[in-house]
Amino acid sequence: MKKILFILFLGFCFLANAQFQINTSSSIQESFRLGTKKLGAFYVTKIEQNNNGEKSKKCIIRGKEIDCNLISKCQKGNCDELENYLIKNKILEITNTPQQNKSVKQGNKSGYYISGYTDKNKLYVGEQIYVEYSFYIKKSELARNRTYLIPPDIGRPETNFNGFWVKEKPVKTGRDRDWKEDGEYIKTIIYRGTLTAQKSGKLILDPTVLEFVYKRRNTRKVNSKSISLTVEPLPSPPANFNGAVGNMSVKSEIDNTIINANEAITYKVIITGTGNIELIEPLAIEFPEDFEVYDPKITDKIFDGGRKRSIKTFEYLLIPRYKGEYIIPSASLIVYNPKSKKYETKKTPQHNLIIKANTNTEDENSTINQQIIKTEKKDIHYIFTTTKLKEIRDNILNKNLFILIFFLPIFLIILLWMHNTIIGKTDTNSSDWKNKKANKIALKRLKYAQNCINNNDFDSFFEEIEKSLWGYFADKFKVSIADLSKETVSTHFYSNAVDINTEKQFIALLDECEFARYAPASNKNAQMGDILNKAKHIIIEVETALR
Repeated sequence: MKKILFILFLGFCFLANAQFQINTSSSIQESFRLGTKKLGAFYVTKIEQNNNGEKSKKCIIRGKEIDCNLISKCQKGNCDELENYLIKNKILEITNTPQQNKSVKQGNKSGYYISGYTDKNKLYVGEQIYVEYSFYIKKSELARNRTYLIPPDIGRPETNFNGFWVKEKPVKTGRDRDWKEDGEYIKTIIYRGTLTAQKSGKLILDPTVLEFVYKRRNTRKVNSKSISLTVEPLPSPPANFNGAVGNMSVKSEIDNTIINANEAITYKVIITGTGNIELIEPLAIEFPEDFEVYDPKITDKIFDGGRKRSIKTFEYLLIPRYKGEYIIPSASLIVYNPKSKKYETKKTPQHNLIIKANTNTEDENSTINQQIIKTEKKDIHYIFTTTKLKEIRDNILNKNLFILIFFLPIFLIILLWMHNTIIGKTDTNSSDWKNKKANKIALKRLKYAQNCINNNDFDSFFEEIEKSLWGYFADKFKVSIADLSKETVSTHFYSNAVDINTEKQFIALLDECEFARYAPASNKNAQMGDILNKAKHIIIEVETALR
């Protein structure tokens, strides 16, 4: 027992005095753009690792590990060794791409600017360039939250690429936006895309405008500088050139070469490669006349706006109508290759088809008849020397009946005019006509008051009577609502020769309505009926006096 306790004691002492070693490791990864005269622009990934205090660096280009010392020398201006190593090991190839075009720093005095980049500054019409804009801001200009910096909130940049067809490539936005350190700055890509030149000459990429929230307080705006590009016209193009520029190939496919008449065939033209594939229109193909051809279904898969290998397919639906042997001829695609600076003609293969008779007898007879008619339409017939047409000698319409039909509408118009000017005028001057017209106006004005009686709405009734009388007076004598008063009523009634008794009744009824709205009444229904009749009578009296 003592031996066991002694052994446990020694083990405890060993554990108490032991030093534990903790394995720690960390790594920092950074990607940046580098460019040389021979190789153009490319990306470098730099990885710094710290494994238990042992630091190491690793640089990668196109998945191949490169000596970081060569990268450091190139950053300082000596890129010869790096170029030779990359070319010798076939990691990168020599490119004829002109030197990159990078805009001058903008606004760096205030601590932020936009840098614009294009992978070439000279190109042909129809050729493509890559454009990218990055926003830089000094770390000292950023808001801080204790131990870390807070990047600014950035809006969507405003761009203007006149003379180019634009294919934008999405960038991360909001909280997902990538920010990278670049010395005393941090930077992020705000726009990138592929531009296809649509016209020749000296084209300018206008300044890109960006708004951002500065130090989480106020909004500021920054502009890039414009970028100048030289777009050269294409050499004199051959016939049937449809504007394809790049490195492309074309092929065609057909799903069946032996088929019955009136059955469908699928014929595809497939264009693959790099360049302005997305802008290519359907090729000129001379299908057989006896084929019914539908407009092609167009599908495409475009990568990086066509700068990477892309594909575009034109799928035709063909229906041969008659039996026989037919040929779908080869179709040509003429492409201008900027690297070789030559026009290249790509062709699809020719397809031989055997069309059998349709198994449906009715359809076969129909197609034979159609074919006969189609053939006859191509023939030129002789002029007919005889005809079955007959000359019409007798008059179809009697002369007297024609005169009656011609003059009857004129006579009716004259008769209607005489009625309106003589009889109609006399009728309007009659007292019966005046009373009828005045009664109609009164009923229209007092329509809502009548509804109040039907609904036993005593309070609203007198309000409607009062509004109707004042509204009638204002409309009839063209008086504004602000000028309505009993003195105005007297003035306008006197100037229009309305009887003094009618004037007194009009004013008295207004007073009665105003009083009844606030005074209790014993027999409300009888009072409302009496007031309504008085209102009708007064409106009729005024209308009659004014006519």
